[in-house]
Amino acid sequence: METVQARQASSRDGLHPVGAVDPSIADGFSLVTGGPFYRALVRMRLVEPLPNLRLRIAVFVLITWVPLLALTLVEGTAIGNKVGIPLLRDFSVYGRFLLGLPLLIIAEAIIDPWIQRVVSTFNTSGLVREEDRQAYYQALAKTKRLEDSGLAEFIIVVFAAFPLFLLLQSEWRSSGITAWHGSTSGGLSPAGWWFTFVSSPIIRFIIFRWLWRYALWTTLLYRITKLNLNMMPVHPDHFGGLGFVILAQKFFGVLFTAIGCFVAGQYANLITYFGMPFAGTRGPMIAYVVLSVVLVIAPLTTLSPKLAETRRNGLARYDLTGLRLTAAFDVKWGKGGGPAPESLLGSSDPSTVIDYVSSYEVIRDIKVIPISKELVIQVAALAAAPLILIWILLTPVEQIVAGLFKMVL
Repeated sequence: METVQARQASSRDGLHPVGAVDPSIADGFSLVTGGPFYRALVRMRLVEPLPNLRLRIAVFVLITWVPLLALTLVEGTAIGNKVGIPLLRDFSVYGRFLLGLPLLIIAEAIIDPWIQRVVSTFNTSGLVREEDRQAYYQALAKTKRLEDSGLAEFIIVVFAAFPLFLLLQSEWRSSGITAWHGSTSGGLSPAGWWFTFVSSPIIRFIIFRWLWRYALWTTLLYRITKLNLNMMPVHPDHFGGLGFVILAQKFFGVLFTAIGCFVAGQYANLITYFGMPFAGTRGPMIAYVVLSVVLVIAPLTTLSPKLAETRRNGLARYDLTGLRLTAAFDVKWGKGGGPAPESLLGSSDPSTVIDYVSSYEVIRDIKVIPISKELVIQVAALAAAPLILIWILLTPVEQIVAGLFKMVL
């Protein structure tokens, strides 16, 4: 009879160890596919052939914005002077449903290929050691299970559908100014009811769903950094070979462009209809851009302990190598007497010393906090783009020209 010890040994040494995960999970790993909502889109043929963006955008605009247009046309509040803010002059509607919502959908086609590339690079580059491969595949499998979780999406639906208008009346009431979605005294209009119970929850659901997947991505990075990664301290990217992760992370800035459209639309209304001075928006706009950069960088901080360890160990190893190499160099070229001791690098010539110095400087310059100038600039530009657009649209041309002359001269 086979003993327990024998079965355990067989599990360790066999082709299918206990808890093994199919390595193919790393092929085509996706952060946006999976879950009841995605499967519903598949059944409605809204995602195939991938990414099928035009059809999906058209359907969501048809559900969220077109009914608002139809209802306000019937009521006479789509355009004209019947209300202070007609639908077609409401900047927040454009920001939410015609700019922000499509961008949230387009973000899938921009971000997901880079996530797939990161997962594939970890799998094929040698960063994940052979003994850690199953742990790596298990981290991917756990992420996919959470991504597919019906309970998680149910909770997202509950939060998205919560009637915020009961708590945040500013979402549909306009202080002192009548609007297409309702007046300060008459409550919600038919279009306002659709906006509150259909259009806004759909927007919130898509945003919360992205936040959930962003949390899953952050957790996956954390699990990967807990592995004994085969870091390369002399890698020229100054991130120990993890520069491809930083490169992919900056594309999450598209999400903040979408949310920035929401913010820009609200501020455009405040400036146009409620008399807010443009200068009063600068502080909040700058704060939004800074917050966007911080939120994109935050998941990368999970790499910091591994980068610090790589830098520390690399400097220790190269310090020892440097002592032996420079001692050999000094004997051969400085003192000029006697045979040079054998060098670990095979030579004590000046070119070898120069190569060593260059490698040492690369290790010394490893960035423990994984931030690059390109990352900060791109994310800040993406987050600021809708706000800059509002500045251009609402600022008189002569002021823009005068401002440009001041910058140039």
